Amino acid sequence: MTVPYETQLWQRLSKHSLVTGEEPTPTEDNAPWYVRTMLGIAGWIGALFMLGAVFSAFSIMFDSTLTAAVLGLFACILAIVIYRLQENNDFMAQFGFAVSLAGQGLMVFSMLQGLEIFEVGDEAFLDRIKLLALMLLALQAILFLMIPNFLHRLWSGVMGIGALIFLMIQFGLYPLTASLLLAVTALTWLQEFNWASHGSKIQALAYSLVFVCFAHLVLDSHVLGLSQFWHETFGVAPLVGEFGKMIALILSGVVLVAVVFVLLKRSGLSGADGKGLAALLLAILVAFIGIRTPGITIGLVFVLIGYAHGNRVLAGIGLVTLLVFLSQFYYQLNLTLLQKSLVLFFSGISLLVVRQLLHYFWPKRESGNA
Repeated sequence: MTVPYETQLWQRLSKHSLVTGEEPTPTEDNAPWYVRTMLGIAGWIGALFMLGAVFSAFSIMFDSTLTAAVLGLFACILAIVIYRLQENNDFMAQFGFAVSLAGQGLMVFSMLQGLEIFEVGDEAFLDRIKLLALMLLALQAILFLMIPNFLHRLWSGVMGIGALIFLMIQFGLYPLTASLLLAVTALTWLQEFNWASHGSKIQALAYSLVFVCFAHLVLDSHVLGLSQFWHETFGVAPLVGEFGKMIALILSGVVLVAVVFVLLKRSGLSGADGKGLAALLLAILVAFIGIRTPGITIGLVFVLIGYAHGNRVLAGIGLVTLLVFLSQFYYQLNLTLLQKSLVLFFSGISLLVVRQLLHYFWPKRESGNA
């Protein structure tokens, strides 16, 4: 008799002490995707109508900051209760998400009103906006821990990490934010299997870090320069001085080399081995290139970890990041179209030569399990 795959997986996890107890009873959800989509849309519609009816009753009292804060807190607590009682219900999940977003919006509104952020001078503005970011970080951390839903945890993770990055920028760490964010992202993904007992939380946190890392990379590119905005407008000077950007780019390269080293070690290869040495040298070369375009380094880190963990979503995000910033690097080159064409031509020739050398020195062996 063939043992089901789920049972085999549970036995393997139990053998490595990653799970305990009896195998959970499988639950079948045979609803087609379009039915689940319509249930989700219905949940949003129901939540919006309910929230409109409730909030309209208190519209006269909305001038009160305390009233908005109490209603927002009540909505967040209601969302937690909904998710705790109805974990596998698509309608209630989207209903709770809408209620939670409304509650968060009310609480942020009450924070803005209570702190009077837009009615003070520049120095007080910075202090109060730091306090707002800190309160938002605390709110999202509580919701992340209390609501057992991947989509909502992803939202809370992105908002919370975004608030944390904003605080780091305000305290003058903005040249290093991208490299520190990449290091934490890589560490979280590399520890994914070691923290398997907290799998849902770790996975939501890891994806949140990836999305914030990509968004920060785009916002801080040469086109927008978000970090420089705070320096030029409010005089927030970097703590690491004028060489901070170069230090950050070098640190990003160190993260890439460290990721390659860890993955080689997992595969049973060392830096002294031929393949291991070639991989490390190639990583160092890419890290050197990434000094000019950090998006290449970050994208390659995502691709390597995604490929090593069999995670197509992460690998796909990494490939998109590589494509976006390689294109940006190409179009920002101060070369003529003919010179750019020659660069592409010789780059392609070089990659084909490297491919043939890899086949010659490390031929693919036939698998004995074929």
